[in-house]
Amino acid sequence: MRLTRKNIRYIEILIIALCIVSVVLPFKMAAADQEFRFENMQSLVAMEQFLDRNFTPTETSRAELRRIFVEEGGATLKQHPTRAHVEKYIYDINLCSYYIWRWNISADYDQDEKLIQMYMNGKNDQRVQGLAKKKIPGQKEAIYKAKRPRPEAYKGEESLAFIVYDKDADVETIDDQIAIGAGPSRPDPMNMGKLIAYTEIDPWRSIFDQDAVDQIAAYDGDCDQVDRYINTLKQHAR
Repeated sequence: MRLTRKNIRYIEILIIALCIVSVVLPFKMAAADQEFRFENMQSLVAMEQFLDRNFTPTETSRAELRRIFVEEGGATLKQHPTRAHVEKYIYDINLCSYYIWRWNISADYDQDEKLIQMYMNGKNDQRVQGLAKKKIPGQKEAIYKAKRPRPEAYKGEESLAFIVYDKDADVETIDDQIAIGAGPSRPDPMNMGKLIAYTEIDPWRSIFDQDAVDQIAAYDGDCDQVDRYINTLKQHAR
């Protein structure tokens, strides 16, 4: 082939294109292969988007969710006490002892171990029908105030208050309970975001859940900076 000025220009463009691919493609592959970390989820919205993007009802397996949330993320796996095809992955972060943030990702599975429905902190935003709850005859319905102790948050909220509607007035039967409460939208002690209301949610799937994690993760930011910020806020509030 005769090397004309036009051909040389085509070769230069091709070389540039190959160089771009050689840099960008490995970068994208590395990003896709990066292990999941709960600390990378900077808000409830971010987690909702992650769940919607990565898990599909009737396609995603129980093993895949366990791999991502338990093996990679380090969450504590909890099997539902009465339902074999329901489990959750809970992960707590100590926000510099001001608040204990809980991620509670739960899922319903079918007989083939395929995902039916996911819940984030008790909320179901995929609009897919999950497993029907066990019906318990209500004889002495009760509504009571409850608290979820969080003694590790000794600088701030040492307990989370919520309300429980219990159809049979028996705290030992959890399949007939509904919780109402509220919590922050961001796991950031310097910017907790908006107050999010949780209504008509299953307490076992929620941030008020009484189950303990194997280990509470430390906040990966600078707690000294957080202390200075909180102290400044307190001084301005006087």
